[in-house]
Amino acid sequence: MSLMRLPKGSAASWLSGVLAGLTLLLIGLFSVLIIRDYARENTAARQNVEEKGSVLIRALESGTRAGMGMRMHQMQLQTLLEEMALQPGVLWFAVTDDAGRITAHSDPQQVGKTLYSEAVMRELNIGEQEQWRRIATPEPALEIYRQFRPLYPAGRHHMRMMMSRHDGGVNNNAPQVIFIAFDASELDATLARERRNMIIMLCAAGVVLFATVSALFWFRRYQRSYLLLQEANKRKEKLTALGHLAAGVAHEIRNPLSSIKGIAKYFAERAPSDSESHALAQVMAKEADRLNRVVSELLELVRPAHLSLQPVNVNALIAHSLQLVSQDAKSRDIDLQFHARPELRQIQADPDRLTQVLLNLYLNAIQAIDRDGTITVDASECDGQRVKITVSDSGKGIAPDQLEAIFTPYFTTKADGTGLGLAVVQNIIEQHGGTVQVDSQPGDGAVFTLFLPLNASQKDEQG
Repeated sequence: MSLMRLPKGSAASWLSGVLAGLTLLLIGLFSVLIIRDYARENTAARQNVEEKGSVLIRALESGTRAGMGMRMHQMQLQTLLEEMALQPGVLWFAVTDDAGRITAHSDPQQVGKTLYSEAVMRELNIGEQEQWRRIATPEPALEIYRQFRPLYPAGRHHMRMMMSRHDGGVNNNAPQVIFIAFDASELDATLARERRNMIIMLCAAGVVLFATVSALFWFRRYQRSYLLLQEANKRKEKLTALGHLAAGVAHEIRNPLSSIKGIAKYFAERAPSDSESHALAQVMAKEADRLNRVVSELLELVRPAHLSLQPVNVNALIAHSLQLVSQDAKSRDIDLQFHARPELRQIQADPDRLTQVLLNLYLNAIQAIDRDGTITVDASECDGQRVKITVSDSGKGIAPDQLEAIFTPYFTTKADGTGLGLAVVQNIIEQHGGTVQVDSQPGDGAVFTLFLPLNASQKDEQG
């Protein structure tokens, strides 16, 4: 689908989703690169130390090959170890036999002692390739080790024979291991610096990620608010149009209606009570009353509200409103239930308008029940700022596809309904700064919930 064909709101949502997705993808790639670079720096720093250790080991092996005889070999090896231990970053050198006994050490006082036990030597799995490990004693260090081959490199078989004769048959080819300990502080400082940089960059990426998600959330919320505002404006525009229409024709309709009703009563009084003329006159008067009620409700819906705000006892208001419909409910065997809550605080409201709201809800509930049912009213405080009033009935309920339309002017499912009652309810509650909610399932009745602020203020409908 072409982007130009999308509605403006849909195009903005689509673009915001794409941009958010691209941002998240870039942040993910950026984070992966940061972590990979840190791993590379870690490996490179360690390899640098290993290469340095490998070079020093080969230099020692090459230097000791110049020695002739066991004593000279040992003396030269000891001298080389002491000299090479002066290299920057080197803590100590040690050469041991395969049992871990020190045969040469950069510290002469360590010669003859045991560097590591035989068990540790076996665990090290010493071979021809350099290996490394971190040690904590006698001080933190990075230790490089492998087999030490100073006397008999490959291709020097004749030199082995000469050395064997020179040393009187002594075997100088006993396995030896060389250990080099490097100061790990510089390596640790480098790794700590890289780790700190990595954490900083990842935190920056996290901030960008959080900002992106927050921006998307607030954009979606703004869109929803904007759509709700548009719907409210459309409804206000419809009401304004209806208001102009109603204001223009109300007087023109009401005056003839009064005349029609008067004439109907005139003929009804003069016709026999059991005659067809009397019945038709009664129907005419009834229809005139119904048309007058439609005009009145229309004016109530569209005219600017002027609330008479005053302290209202919600318990007393509900009790009074139920009293007004008690006879009608009793005649239909409908039970009215309400339990007052003395702890309920007073609210700022227009008692006449709220009474009208409750009466509309009661009458709708009575019509939905028809006969033998229950209407329950309850009031309570919620969130410390509002009062919640619920009106529930045991009637036939409302179909799901009708729930969204019941507050639309002139929408009705009743044969003799005007379709303005619930629209008037919503209008009055909104004028008080409150909201109306409805919950219903077919066959399970309906629950209307009114949320009213404790301290309402006059709200401008045109506003």
